[in-house]
Amino acid sequence: MTGWLPFALLGLGGLSLLLVALTCLAVHAALRRQLRRDRRTDPAPPLSVLKPLKGLDEGLWDNLVALARQDYPEFEILLGAADAADPALRLADRLRREFPHVPIRVLVCDRPVGLNPKVNNLAVLAAAARHDLVLISDSNVRPDAGYLRAMAAELRDSRVGLVSSLLCGVGEHSTGALLENAQLNSFVAAAVAAGDFVGHPCVVGKSVLLRRSQLETLGGWSAVADVLAEDYLLGRLYHRAGYRVALSAHPVPTLNRHWPIRRFLSRHLRWMMMRRHLNRLAYAGEPLLNPSVWFTGALLAGAGLGAPTWLALAAGTGIAAKAALDLGLARRLRGHGPGAVEVAWLPVKDLLVAGLWVVGLFRRRVVWRDNVFRIGPDSRVRPLGTAERRPRTAPARETP
Repeated sequence: MTGWLPFALLGLGGLSLLLVALTCLAVHAALRRQLRRDRRTDPAPPLSVLKPLKGLDEGLWDNLVALARQDYPEFEILLGAADAADPALRLADRLRREFPHVPIRVLVCDRPVGLNPKVNNLAVLAAAARHDLVLISDSNVRPDAGYLRAMAAELRDSRVGLVSSLLCGVGEHSTGALLENAQLNSFVAAAVAAGDFVGHPCVVGKSVLLRRSQLETLGGWSAVADVLAEDYLLGRLYHRAGYRVALSAHPVPTLNRHWPIRRFLSRHLRWMMMRRHLNRLAYAGEPLLNPSVWFTGALLAGAGLGAPTWLALAAGTGIAAKAALDLGLARRLRGHGPGAVEVAWLPVKDLLVAGLWVVGLFRRRVVWRDNVFRIGPDSRVRPLGTAERRPRTAPARETP
């Protein structure tokens, strides 16, 4: 019976490779749609950009400058951190001084609404925004000058309530950053585009546009204050309320430069746990989007059973084909792909992700932004150890 194992694994690898190719096609289709769009009638309403900060992320200054240099008729930037002593606020103040023609405000966001620290920042920033239309932009996003126009363009459809972005990882100078960007430019990009194609939105919170007034009718920030996957659940909230959740296929670069491998493993283990608690069925099917695992299994099983050479060649070809799909998608998203040496890490990335998937089946303890949580259904969290909800009485403060 075991003699059939390598051939069964090879068959699963072939099916998985086909599914990955289909999700890649969804990304290419979205990018082609973006290129064909007629920009002459795109809306450009005034909007407020919300930039939650915590610490000096790599490349933070250039990321902030890229936002201040947007080609857009009317916008403001609100930057905030929970701690008044956070060094990121000094950079925010510098941005305000060096770009006096852009309305920029810097706030201390010390009025929490829940356990999610990012949502706490966003709630304060959104409350201070002058415009109803608000755009959430994470600190490691480095957009080109057309970013705001591309996001607002999706509002030409009056049914749209929320807009998310197709992301691409850039700037890797370490193995951990290479793995992170490879995952963003393959599995994550494909999942977001495929979700949009089938009408099941998969929102990643690094770049999200929404109307504050609509969010308030859906429960406000309190609706996602005690969950980790606030981005995905915001998309689901809007979708269930009958609004269209649109995807802007204008690729938004996210800078990941000097990451240790441990950071890559930590982030994607947390994302694994979130996805398992959001949709167990979809999580169970994720291995079918990782053909490298099945082909590697076929190689190992075949070697142990003295399988024919053609099986090894087929499995090796399958692994190479998956790496080629990842490489092609990365080049399509950001205009260039990793070098030849880095490409060799792509199958390793897939095997590491498979290991994280297994760990994610059993792990429930999450460490995020110096907080320790236990995660439950819909990624709802409760604090562990000394992580406790802070009093809600402290007012938000704007820096002078």
